[in-house]
Amino acid sequence: MSTPGSRIGFFQRIGRGWKMTKLGMAVVRADPELMVYTLLSAVFSMVAAVAVISGSIGLEAVTDSEAATAQEEDLVTAAHLGMAFVGYLVISVITVFWNAAIIASAYERLTAGTNPSFSYGIKQATKCLPQILVWGVISGTVGMLLKVLEGVARDGDSPNPLRIVAGLATFVIGVAWWMATFFIVPILVLERAGVLDGMKESPKLFKETWGEDVGSHMGTGILQGIVILLFVLIALPLMLLGEAGGVLAVVIVLLGIGLSVLFFTTVESVNRASLFYYAKTGEIPPMAQKVGIEF
Repeated sequence: MSTPGSRIGFFQRIGRGWKMTKLGMAVVRADPELMVYTLLSAVFSMVAAVAVISGSIGLEAVTDSEAATAQEEDLVTAAHLGMAFVGYLVISVITVFWNAAIIASAYERLTAGTNPSFSYGIKQATKCLPQILVWGVISGTVGMLLKVLEGVARDGDSPNPLRIVAGLATFVIGVAWWMATFFIVPILVLERAGVLDGMKESPKLFKETWGEDVGSHMGTGILQGIVILLFVLIALPLMLLGEAGGVLAVVIVLLGIGLSVLFFTTVESVNRASLFYYAKTGEIPPMAQKVGIEF
């Protein structure tokens, strides 16, 4: 078997990434409770978002006055931005924590072949909570900056040159950040490393396995798109059955999108655990043989 850094063809690397996606789906089918982690991440993130929105509405209601001075209005605007920024960081920390829980549980299944309890992933993520908090703040800050650039790129009132530059910067920085931090969470939760050590090691591991990483990511995205399209095709004929059929069609599409996002988001995290094992050992995780996947 070739090691991650050995010279193998581009399509062979992509093929290996696809096999990692198949392995990830096998893991989620074997341990569907992993999707509960993803669901909890979404629920807690929604609670945080609602809290921020409610706080902003409350602040607006308290300070809404025609007699407000320009300085007071600036303070209110700054408060809104501050609440949005803090909320974004909180959501980032929540996402990283539950992602770490999925990776820890999946890695146990992939390597030891055991079926870890639901609390196992939470315990493993809790053990590296300080690193998760730090990384959540860092990744959230970068994510917010990318959102600002994306907003400038889409703002019709901005000059066209500025929109083009902002769009290119969003794409280049986003891709570079994704590649440089691909293995951060596995390093934090599986090796108990610090954030700085993780930021040094992650780019090296990605460089060794870039084709597999891209292949698995593309495979997950393509499959998710196909599944959503199937739900849409199933729902379309129902639109011809009148109002009741239209309502049923909308429910099916929304349910299909929700379930597919839940499943494939979890698969993406499991893939990260598989790819981390491959990056460190040069071998596919032991569970792969049990489901008939070989390099």
